[in-house]
Amino acid sequence: MNPVFQAIHRKHLKGLDTLRAIAAIIVVWGHIELFKKERGIQNLIDNGFYLPSGHLSVILFFVISGFLITYLLTLEKKRTGTIKLKNFYLRRILRIWPLYYIVLIISFLLFKAVYSSETIFLSFTIFPNVAHALDAGWPTSPQIWSIGVEEQFYILWPLIFMILPSKRIPGFLILFFIIYTMLPTGLLFLNNQYFGNETLSHFVHRFFYGSKFNALSMGALFGFLFAEKKKYLSLFKNDLVGYVAIILVIFLWTSGFEIKYYNDELFSILFSIAILKIVSDPKIHLDNIVFRFIGKISYGIYMYHWIVLLLAFQFISPWGNAWLFNIYLYGFVFGMTFLISWVSNYSIERYFLKMKEKFR
Repeated sequence: MNPVFQAIHRKHLKGLDTLRAIAAIIVVWGHIELFKKERGIQNLIDNGFYLPSGHLSVILFFVISGFLITYLLTLEKKRTGTIKLKNFYLRRILRIWPLYYIVLIISFLLFKAVYSSETIFLSFTIFPNVAHALDAGWPTSPQIWSIGVEEQFYILWPLIFMILPSKRIPGFLILFFIIYTMLPTGLLFLNNQYFGNETLSHFVHRFFYGSKFNALSMGALFGFLFAEKKKYLSLFKNDLVGYVAIILVIFLWTSGFEIKYYNDELFSILFSIAILKIVSDPKIHLDNIVFRFIGKISYGIYMYHWIVLLLAFQFISPWGNAWLFNIYLYGFVFGMTFLISWVSNYSIERYFLKMKEKFR
């Protein structure tokens, strides 16, 4: 392996595994309660108990992806003067596609559902987010829509990054964040004024609610600035701003705070500042053996958990004692999801991850 890429590969950004672990746990927790609600089982949602938003977990995943990928791209470009696009794409394919298609195939074989040609085509390419926006998502693993968003980002961003002069990248990312944030508002305004097409309006709402390329771009901005060690980055790395961002994220996320417009964008900014503080401040120690482990298998947790939920609610019925039922249900879902994700990570995924090392 090229020593330059060895150095990049070994550069571990502390805290990211823990953040992935937290996000993955919240997604599974929220979906357990959603399944209970949809099946008429007593649940925390109907009881008025606020669950931290699983949607914001996905926003956090997006921000982390934008931050980390851009950080690594920046180091590569600084040290070699270019980006090896072929190697980049092959690494992403080997990381994402094996598990992605395994989940599609397993969910298709295990459960009966209606799959339209539109659903199959878009889900088996890189557009499950488009299928989701068209209400044609993969019915037995609908969470795959977010993988499409990341795949599309991974295709386009390295091309743009390679072409743009380094000094133009921050400005481009800020401008993109603003334009993309405002784009659905503009599209909905034009549609309401001139077309009145409800189908288009529904698609815009669904697509832009999920396909948060602006969240990825905000993470990318901070990843770039961190890799470049820009002096003005100290504004965000100082204790006041950094710790305030972390505290705000925790408080707002766990309290149910939400603004009507641009809530995801607000959290994207707060997540980005918090991540910067976490990875750069030696005083912050989030990682421990448990969260590092969960973070390492978080992709599997996110991909497999819906299948486990379908199996759980197919074979586990509620009984008289709600406490015992929930203990059993939660234990089964989290236990099986973690076990399957661990086995997958240390067998199937590891095989492809070793192949990925050839393209550093």
